[in-house]
Amino acid sequence: MTDSVLYVRGEIQPWTDYAGHRAPAGGAPLLALLDDLLPDPGSRTLVVGPHSPELIELAASRTGALTVLVRSVSDARDLRAAVPSPTVTVITGALDGLAGAPPYDVVIAADGLDRVLGADSPALDWPARLALLSALATEDAVVLVAVANEFALTGLYDRRPVGERHGDDEWRPLHDDPARPTSPAQVAAALGPRLSRLYATFDAAGLSHTLLDAAAAAATRPGRPAARLAAEALAVTAAHTPLLAPVADGADAAARAGLLAAVAPGWLALLGSGGATHTAYAPAGSPSAGGVLLADLDESGWTLSVRGQAAAVPASRLPDTESAETLLFRLAAAENVPGFRAIAARLGAWAGLADGLVLLDDLYPDGDDFARGLTHPAGGEDAPAILAAAYHRLRDRLVRAHRRHPWPPWMVDSDDLVTTWLGMSGIADNAVAVKRGREIADGLAAPRAGEPDLRTVLAGAEDDRRRAADLAGKVFGLERTLGFRDQSLRTREQEIRALREELRTTAEELRATRGELRTATAELLRLHALPVMRLHSVTRKVAKVRYPRQFARAIKHRLRKG
Repeated sequence: MTDSVLYVRGEIQPWTDYAGHRAPAGGAPLLALLDDLLPDPGSRTLVVGPHSPELIELAASRTGALTVLVRSVSDARDLRAAVPSPTVTVITGALDGLAGAPPYDVVIAADGLDRVLGADSPALDWPARLALLSALATEDAVVLVAVANEFALTGLYDRRPVGERHGDDEWRPLHDDPARPTSPAQVAAALGPRLSRLYATFDAAGLSHTLLDAAAAAATRPGRPAARLAAEALAVTAAHTPLLAPVADGADAAARAGLLAAVAPGWLALLGSGGATHTAYAPAGSPSAGGVLLADLDESGWTLSVRGQAAAVPASRLPDTESAETLLFRLAAAENVPGFRAIAARLGAWAGLADGLVLLDDLYPDGDDFARGLTHPAGGEDAPAILAAAYHRLRDRLVRAHRRHPWPPWMVDSDDLVTTWLGMSGIADNAVAVKRGREIADGLAAPRAGEPDLRTVLAGAEDDRRRAADLAGKVFGLERTLGFRDQSLRTREQEIRALREELRTTAEELRATRGELRTATAELLRLHALPVMRLHSVTRKVAKVRYPRQFARAIKHRLRKG
């Protein structure tokens, strides 16, 4: 296996550029671009730097002789084993070790010029490396070269210190290279008049996700199809990066300023003329999952088609207008509820004819109608559930971005806002549709990043502080109320104790009075028993006799009877 790999100066061992966070250049959009770009077999092609085996196989099938240069000996051997074609020559070494070789008809450096030098190579800056690459191409060669952007939005929002953003798997000779181009204009100036097309590139840890023509990216505005492509690609690019703030906000601001191409993670420059290429290459959504979306922009809008799909889908047209979500957000921020209601009514009338689910951020007004955009999620749901799901997603994105709106918090924090929007669309209170819409929206939601961005954390901390202050006020009020009640209970306790003392005193007085009564009663009984009291009693009774003679006769009469 060693004999099948050629060596030039500058090889590295042990080392690998095929493992680690950043993968070798590849991905379906890049392969689709090369499929359009590469000429018919018969040309000599050079691939410089780490590239995926799929890309190598595609280039080998479209060329007469293919040479691949990688700086790692182990990577070269593994690549040789993965691509055993006799038309493929694998060389291990640095780019400067290949100087003087015969020029090639096609030169591909889709991974850029940062992983092409060895540890013993001179510290060549970016223009010097480009000069070495240009010397290996013929005058009319097709050259594809990637350029990393040090002013990328993902780098600006990266909250890690600069020294902690690169590991050994991303080793570069010069991290601080003032000669590196860092804008589309600088890239165009560095590459010269042979530059035929420049793509803003968005990748997922090295694998291309979206290729968008830099001119189209610079001309787009927030809410338009090109801006949506870039925003989704930026979110994928930043998925594994600890952020200061959501990149979507920065993408909107850059698109509004016409700088979306300038803050892309990198660029892919095409020199010379190959096959016809498209304005954008991106992953295709459902129902064509696994294919590549091909988009072309002209004065009347976008033409969309999908390559590599299981079933043929006819090309479609898409107006280059702002999405329904962008319009609704703008009306909500301006507190223009009548305007919001008018668009909601149009959506309610259109949703009854919709085929599949609706994403308001990928739905574009087309005259009095609406046109679906880049993603077509399938789903056999009725109109109320479709609109409820769309409004749930709209509410979630409204809250997550802390956007301005005219509705009170108690509506936003519940399903009442979705119910209200459904009412604006002509759908009466439908709890079943609202519940089903929530389930659909949760299924369509993108997976959350494992680590939230710093601004979200700070906003959450501010909400927690505000909530703590509110709770502290409530606790103070409750403590004050409890204090008043405690004081009232103490007063009542003192009154009860005073009453108990009075009752005790009254009871003692009653006991004393009873004793005196018993003593007086005993004394009266003793007095009644004396002869004098008996005589007194008889005297009292005699004193009551008013007629003595009659009384005497009555006594005599009774005595005679007795």
